[in-house]
Amino acid sequence: MDRRKFLALFGMGACGGVAGTSLARSNASPETSSPTDAVVSNEQEDENPTSSGMQRIIWSVDTEQPIAALTFDDGPDPEFTPHILDILDRHEAKATFMVMGYNAVRHSNLLRDIVAAGHEVGGHGWSHRNLSEATPEQASREIEYGNRMIEERAGVPLRVFRPPYGRFSQAAVRLLASSPLDLVVWSVTRGDLSWKEPRSIASHVVRSLSPGDIIDLHDGIGRGTFNRGKPFGERLRRRRETEIQALPGIIEGARAKGLRLDTVSDLIAAWKPSDVG
Repeated sequence: MDRRKFLALFGMGACGGVAGTSLARSNASPETSSPTDAVVSNEQEDENPTSSGMQRIIWSVDTEQPIAALTFDDGPDPEFTPHILDILDRHEAKATFMVMGYNAVRHSNLLRDIVAAGHEVGGHGWSHRNLSEATPEQASREIEYGNRMIEERAGVPLRVFRPPYGRFSQAAVRLLASSPLDLVVWSVTRGDLSWKEPRSIASHVVRSLSPGDIIDLHDGIGRGTFNRGKPFGERLRRRRETEIQALPGIIEGARAKGLRLDTVSDLIAAWKPSDVG
């Protein structure tokens, strides 16, 4: 099904009020699965969906302005976040950090550094659980408890939430329905996970990038946080190191195309509404 049509149907039928923007390409990687592969699980669907207070489900934004959003998932992490903040500062770029609640509690000083540097903070669950497989109780802990821990330590309210892996159930969406948060996914990723050359990653991202896109990178290792010394965690660590090395080239390449990299909320503010039906 066409993604624009899917969002319109999902908004009217599944959640009673969730609207989507029009979508650009999806260059998602297996690690952060394509939202079109498994956007929503119907396992917990009820027959009487409630009206939604959530704003939008967003992969990318229709805009005439030369702007794209830069986002980082899974942090803050002392191994990666400080390096990313330094690069962003040197290049005068802004970003949205989609924060794991567990890491917000463990590294609240880094979270405050993100905010102090003028970047945006979004929610990314408590422990990076796949919400499409979570029970309502597990989803509540991931979303509501995770968001509360992030807000308490960041000292600022959240405006956006990204489900881990880009996957979510209708139960998870209903939890967000009582909040004003936009549910934000992505339209551009680092590309092939086997790529080990920063130049290849930067080239792929810049080549894929257009106004309105949302780039998905990382400043943490998600579930690998709990398996840091094991093979899975080590693989993620190496990928993150390569992404960080690619970041200057991504920012410079975007600017060479005339694009400004900014926060998700700034990108949404540049949104030109269009029919999603």
